[in-house]
Order: sequence, then C-alpha cells, then structure tokens
Amino acid sequence: MMRGLKYLLFISIAVVMRSLPFGEGWGGVHAQQDAQYSQYMFNQLAINPAFAGSRERISSALVYRNQWTAVAGAPRTASFSFQMPVQKKKIGAGAEIVSDHIGPKSLNAILLSYAYRVPVGKGKLSFGLRMGLFNYAFDWAKMDYKDKSDLYNVGARDSKFTGTGDFGFYYYTRTFYWGAGVTHLNRGKIVAMGNDTASKQAIHFFMPVGKAFQAGNTVINPTILVKGTSGSTAEIDLNLNVLLKEKVWVGVSARSGYGFVFLTQYQINDHFKAGYSYDYGINKIGVAGKGSHEIMLGYDLNMRGGKMVMPRYL
Repeated sequence: MMRGLKYLLFISIAVVMRSLPFGEGWGGVHAQQDAQYSQYMFNQLAINPAFAGSRERISSALVYRNQWTAVAGAPRTASFSFQMPVQKKKIGAGAEIVSDHIGPKSLNAILLSYAYRVPVGKGKLSFGLRMGLFNYAFDWAKMDYKDKSDLYNVGARDSKFTGTGDFGFYYYTRTFYWGAGVTHLNRGKIVAMGNDTASKQAIHFFMPVGKAFQAGNTVINPTILVKGTSGSTAEIDLNLNVLLKEKVWVGVSARSGYGFVFLTQYQINDHFKAGYSYDYGINKIGVAGKGSHEIMLGYDLNMRGGKMVMPRYL
C-alpha cells in the first residue's frame, strides 16, 4: 500500500515539475488567462482539485474580485465553488462556476473535481482530477479602432468552447498543508483560428504551503504560494495571517513583482464567514490601477457524524 502511494506521489510530483518554469516555453510574457485570487488560502479548490472534500464538510464559497479599479477593462471575476466528502470520506467532490472579464475578452467555465484521499501518517494525502468546459469570447465592438473602416469594427463576437484537464496532489494534517495543482494540461485552443502559443490555454501551476502555530486564543498562520503560467516567470506570495479568538482574521501578503495584499475575515457563526482583501501595487500597473478589491462569502455545513480533520484556520 505504502509502496503504491510512494509511486503515485512520485508520478504526481513529476507531472507538476514538468509544468514548472524550467523548460521550453517559459520565461517570456503571457497575458493573464485564468482568474487570480488573493484569498486563495480560504478557497483552495480554485487552485487545486485535490483540495476537494478536505474540509470534511459541505463547504461553499462565493467570490467577487475587481482588479485594478482605475484601469478601464481591467479583470473582474465572479466565482462560486462547492465541495464535500463522499463515500465514507475517502472521496472528495467539487464543482465550480467561474465568470471572468478582461476588456473585450470574457471567460465562463463550469468545472468538476474528483479527489481520492488516503490516510498517511498524521494526515491525509489526496490526489485530484478536474475536468471542465470553458467558453472564451471576444467582443470586437468593445475595441477602440483608429481606423473606423476596419473590417473588425462591425460589432462581431467570436466565441470558442474548449475543455480542460487539471491535476493536483494535497497533503494535510491538523496544522500543516502542502500541495500543488496544474491546470490546462491539454493546452486547449481558445480561439477559432491560429496554432501559435497565444491561441492555446496556458498551463497554470500553484504550489501552496501553510503551517499554523497556536498560542492561547491566537493562531499564527504563515503560508507561501508559488505560482506561474507557461510563458511567464514564476511569482511568489508570502502571507502572514493571524486568527484572533477563532473569530477574526487579519493578514498581510507580499507578492513578488507587484506589491502587497491586506486582508480580513470574520467568522459570523459556525456556518457563515465573510472576507475582504485589498491589493496595493507598487509596480507600474499596480500604481496606475489604484488597488484591487476582493470579497468572499463562505458557508459550511457539518455532515451528520462528521468532524473537521483540521481547525477552520487551515
């Protein structure tokens, strides 16, 4: 059993490492394709299908993000996610609906996640797969044409449906987690014409690590997130969050190449929580954008006889 798990984990790490920015196709500049989140640590299903079911209860999250508020056509994202453990909690299931808009481009997606979880040491090791359908659309009417007689200046709208294949692994205990997720391994086409790199989905990778330290009624939770896309250099988020009396989160993040994130979250009761984050950029686009806002609402429902394997702070 353990030999099989070690082999499966080795294969999983190999798949993830193959997508990291060390090989051909990395190191340039690639436009943002998938939605990005500052409160990822409270909504990890968005970055890793292996997270499905790991909260050991029915869990959902509604997120709205308004990025670079002073920039016309800047990214705006809305998403809803749902996850739960099933079949004696060996399996986790998840679903997501995402709507993302950047200028004349829009992305809408429906995603389904499956995770298989096994006990390892003091925690659980989960392997996850995600399949989904994406619709990429481009509204030519939203372009500002210098040449008003341009053939594309006719209000046309291009639309393309494509699938996605994602993979991840996730190990967690009561106070620690480490995992990695890779999306768009299939590199599906996102425009009807063209075979170059820009016409295909970019591979996104995410590698979060978190550890919680409890001192009385206070929990200190540092986390690290390494992320990137094919055609770009990797970014690192360093996060330090503090939970006070199991009720109020306050935190700050430093994001390489961008700036800082300030966040807070309030646990309204055992079921509801509400969070807010503000991105403060110090690079050119961050200063010009005058900040980004993100709101998250979460709802948890404990299953009959269920008990969370880890506290809510992870």
